Amino acid sequence: MALFGGAWDAVVVIFLVLVFAEYMKVRAKASKQFNWIAASGLLVLLVAASPWLGGVVPTAQSGAEMLFGIIAWILLLIGTLWGAVELLKSK
Repeated sequence: MALFGGAWDAVVVIFLVLVFAEYMKVRAKASKQFNWIAASGLLVLLVAASPWLGGVVPTAQSGAEMLFGIIAWILLLIGTLWGAVELLKSK
C-alpha cells in the first residue's frame, strides 16, 4: 500500500490530518468521522509494521497486509466523505 511512497508516509500524513483538525477546532464538529480516520491510521500503521512481524508467520504476511490495507482504505474513504458532508452541513 504505497500511497505516498510508502506506508510509513501514509501513517504520518493521516495522523497529521488529525492533529491539524484538532488544532483548527474542526474535529469537534465531526468527531465520529475523525475516529474512523484515526482507525484507518492505526490499520495503516499495522500494515507498515507488518514486515517486522513477518518473521513470526511469513506466509500470512502478504495476505494480512492486503486485508488490513483494504480495510484501512475503506475506513479512510468513509471517514473522509462522511466528515466532508458533516462539515458542509454545519456551515
